[in-house]
Amino acid sequence: SIGVIAAVALLLSRDTGYERPERFIVVTSPGTRNVFWAPLPTLHDSTLPPKDQVVHNGQVLIDGTARCAGWICSEQSDRGLKEPVGLALFQKGGGNAWLYVSDPKVGFLYRYEVSLTWRKTLEAGPQEVVARDLKDSAYWLAVDGFGNIFYTDAEAGSISMIAAEDVSKGLAKGRTLLSSETLSQVASPAGLAADATALYWANLKGDQSTGTLLRSNVSPLSLANKTSKNASAAMTLAGRQMAGRHYVFQAAVKDICLAGTNVFFTGDGKSLFAVKADGSSDPTEVASLKQPKGCTYDQETTLFVADQSLNGIYSLPANMQKLRQAKHVRKVVSLKGPQQIAIFYGPSSNKFLQLSN
Repeated sequence: SIGVIAAVALLLSRDTGYERPERFIVVTSPGTRNVFWAPLPTLHDSTLPPKDQVVHNGQVLIDGTARCAGWICSEQSDRGLKEPVGLALFQKGGGNAWLYVSDPKVGFLYRYEVSLTWRKTLEAGPQEVVARDLKDSAYWLAVDGFGNIFYTDAEAGSISMIAAEDVSKGLAKGRTLLSSETLSQVASPAGLAADATALYWANLKGDQSTGTLLRSNVSPLSLANKTSKNASAAMTLAGRQMAGRHYVFQAAVKDICLAGTNVFFTGDGKSLFAVKADGSSDPTEVASLKQPKGCTYDQETTLFVADQSLNGIYSLPANMQKLRQAKHVRKVVSLKGPQQIAIFYGPSSNKFLQLSN
């Protein structure tokens, strides 16, 4: 069980000098116009009986209703948030990170520097505009280990990237990596994720031929630099019709996240699914919630998923060698209408960084 694993990890940490950094969940909540944060369970918390385990309440990290007004406004003023949806977090180290938040209603992509205070709380710095002209776009964001930002435009049928170096130069323009005009396997792209080897994306209008969950056959940087002749090739990880099953996805795939060798995803239904990242398995329902949305992996053993209707963040095992229904799914954070989530890490030892990489 998770408790046994956590207990073993706690004992090992005392003997090996392993130090798990403090972890916090960061969450967009479009209905409240806010971005929230909350602490995640520690190794010790995970060893406690269920009745003794604390469910933390989300705290406001970015108050979307706070904005300048009238003559005091300038180009650098905080614009507030109309409907924060997309979220991605790039950990800079030393208890600091860049947090990216999209506001499709107004068409802006914002950046905030998030840091851990001496009180063990998170705080966000001033709002910075990273990109404009993204109205009704960039509902989903992702960031890779180099700090490059990725986003999708379902209506235009495109997947784009903003290079890390372009962000620091001021208002950045995204470059199109993949488009439905040149690749049939891009069909109203939605959620996406990126690692050093591949780009993963969901299709709202995918089917058995185009796929609803796909993985590029080359790295995101190869797509950006057009260095591969195979740049347009993609592997279908899941189509809408599940082979050998009596049901279809309750909706096209929307939100996805990577967790080791597994890819987890949700749609409009109650299910959280998983599939092997190399395409070697059929999609499997691993949990049934109510309205699951975004998910994220803690680089150890745990997946966290937001449920908009249940007003909370839930945890479950992520490192499944054989995909199956999770036995331990529990609520760890309570907040209203969570949508997209990411994990912020406090300062850590080099040993943890080595283990997580």
